Amino acid sequence: MSAKKRSSAKKIRPSGTPTPAAAPVRRAASFLHKALVLVTGWLGLLVSISFFTATYDTAQVKLTLLHLGAVILFALWAGLKLSERKSPFTRQNFLFLLPVFAYLAWNVFSFALAPYRLEAAEEFIRLLMYGGITLLVACEFTQADVKTLTKFILAAAWISFAYALVQVADGFFPGVDLMPWRGFFTRRVFSTHANPNFFGAFVIFASCLAGAQYLRTRKKSLLVLLAAGLIGLIFTESKGAWLAYGAALACFAGLYTNRLLQGNAKKHLKKMNIAALCVLAVALAAAGFYASKRFQSVSFRTFTWLSTWEMVQDSPVVGTGPGSFKIIYPAYRRPQIFYIENSHNTETQHAENEYLEQWATTGTVGLAVFLWFVVFVFVCAVRNLKTDENAPDEQRERNLLLLGYASAFFGLMAHAFVDISIRFASSGLFFALFCGVILALCRPADETETRPEPVSPAWLLWGGRLVLLAAVLYGGWTLCAQFAEVTGALRTSSLGEGLLMAVSWAVLLGCVLGTLYLYLRAAFISRTVRVSLALAVSVPFILFFYGFFQANHYYSLGVSLVTKGNAEGALGYFTQAIHLNPLQTEYRQYRANTLASVLDLTTRFAPNRGDTDKPSNDYERALKDYAFVLKHAPDHVQIHQNIGQLYYTLAVRQAQSAARAANAAQYNEMSQSARENMEQAKHAFERSLQLDPVNESTYLFLASIALMERNPDRAQYWVDAYRRGPKGVTEEEFLQKNRQNPRFDAVQKQIDSFRSSVGKQAAKKN
Repeated sequence: MSAKKRSSAKKIRPSGTPTPAAAPVRRAASFLHKALVLVTGWLGLLVSISFFTATYDTAQVKLTLLHLGAVILFALWAGLKLSERKSPFTRQNFLFLLPVFAYLAWNVFSFALAPYRLEAAEEFIRLLMYGGITLLVACEFTQADVKTLTKFILAAAWISFAYALVQVADGFFPGVDLMPWRGFFTRRVFSTHANPNFFGAFVIFASCLAGAQYLRTRKKSLLVLLAAGLIGLIFTESKGAWLAYGAALACFAGLYTNRLLQGNAKKHLKKMNIAALCVLAVALAAAGFYASKRFQSVSFRTFTWLSTWEMVQDSPVVGTGPGSFKIIYPAYRRPQIFYIENSHNTETQHAENEYLEQWATTGTVGLAVFLWFVVFVFVCAVRNLKTDENAPDEQRERNLLLLGYASAFFGLMAHAFVDISIRFASSGLFFALFCGVILALCRPADETETRPEPVSPAWLLWGGRLVLLAAVLYGGWTLCAQFAEVTGALRTSSLGEGLLMAVSWAVLLGCVLGTLYLYLRAAFISRTVRVSLALAVSVPFILFFYGFFQANHYYSLGVSLVTKGNAEGALGYFTQAIHLNPLQTEYRQYRANTLASVLDLTTRFAPNRGDTDKPSNDYERALKDYAFVLKHAPDHVQIHQNIGQLYYTLAVRQAQSAARAANAAQYNEMSQSARENMEQAKHAFERSLQLDPVNESTYLFLASIALMERNPDRAQYWVDAYRRGPKGVTEEEFLQKNRQNPRFDAVQKQIDSFRSSVGKQAAKKN
């Protein structure tokens, strides 16, 4: 038979009668495909409803689920493509997905040029994960898969909205909410999310999907779900979420009436459009009214945006690098922010506006590519919303799915003008999913064929399976053992805490056993060792990213011990946190602060304090940690203030030791060292004022040093500088705090007393 005839025969073979060689391909590929869909659905569900308090960052569990879920998804996807012997990107879909590739490529380029990549790496990794999830869904999901994913999101909505109602009730009847985190935001509702704004974002997109499902099924229970979500949204008191909800609803109504409305209903088109605009107007009015009552958040955002705009001007083309905002921004932060937050040890990690942050971190080119990507996704959805009275049910179902996801996507992007939720796992994952779903429903038909799966020798195949079995058993046991250590630190003195522990263990074991089943099942039905090896390779990455969760737990324990006065016991936990997550300079800075507070000057080898190769003392260890932080995040919150305190403390100790010196040589040596360290302290405190010109402690330290140096004029300079207020601050409400600070009244008395005593001594001499 000629090649042409063989090709023709291949084309006309019915899809329901595969060749013997193709049968196992479909079995392995079919299982892996289903696994991808189910893991994606469970990931969305768990990220939405998971909350945990045994870590310093209560949202860390969501990040951990995202990291581990993404690794598992990519491993399954690799196994699927190896089984099919098919590239996920053909010439046709590569062009269709070009905006996604362009966005990821530019971010990689911008990150490569960034000056501080270590501290930005964690966020950059998440960005790549989001991009990978978008591509996975866009390339692999069918309409039936999208329906399955929607069911998981709606299940998450039922759970999250129900708990939001519990929190609403707890505001009126305290004690209804049994969970240990109740009252984190006073009476503001945040449900299973780490922040009321994040829950507001979830309500927005979940409501859009629920609305589209109602139009498809007419189930009245979905109206109950929508009502519960709206009640929860109101009690978030999140003005940005209210605006975004109105925008999403207007988009939903506009797309439905203008693109999908049929028959006699079209005559009411104008009325429906006006009604949608009225809803948006009501949302604007409500947000404006509550903003006037609580103007602090508006002021915070305004000053943050002004500072971010200055960042844009200093790096307009390529930006400062994705993930670098929290590193670079402190050098631009307006002093008013410190007055608004009434704190000096907190950091602003994001710009409160996604578009501004894209501009600042990836430059004008990056913002243009991001806007191209976002507009392309939305336009794809709108163009594929087609009205046809004779269309089959499948086409109508696809239209309503597109309507829901397009409106949800629009709501997320509207919220992104005034919020940072898209930067966190609870919304960032869904941003990636929604982009992928819309592209999947709009992508052109795939014309490539799956080739028969390569058959590995039996000994090699079983060898790969045994390697995978050993890897997943080791990984599962390690995760459970480490999590047992985390939950061992939890109290179970109340019903809510006991329930939290039981649910957390159920979720962990379910995830471990589910992954174990999926991996081993895929390996045992596949005929190529490549699948087993691809899955086995993911296990070290799973353990690595789970280490971030464990590190945050150790950090939490360390902070807890420090607050209880046990700084010595906290050092070992900080060291463990640094070992498990070397990308977080915050852990090193906190360890350095703790070392500075203990300041044991005995030279000895102490691995739990950070020693790796030679003995040292706490002063040397702290300086080493501070130097590391300065290298990778030179404007980190309070870094220079803390360094100044270290030099100051050591200088005071040395001066006291000099007073007890046995001889003149020893006195001169200690006095000289004290003067040098005090000079270093002055430089560090003055550098700290460049980043935080509001911190009263810094002025007090500088005034104290001046008095030690018998320089009352310099001490007066620092008192006057504080009372005058930072440059650029004109708000009287802020400046009054400086003028009426009683701590500086006490320093002024010391200065006046010092001058008086000096004057009396001068008079006696005369």
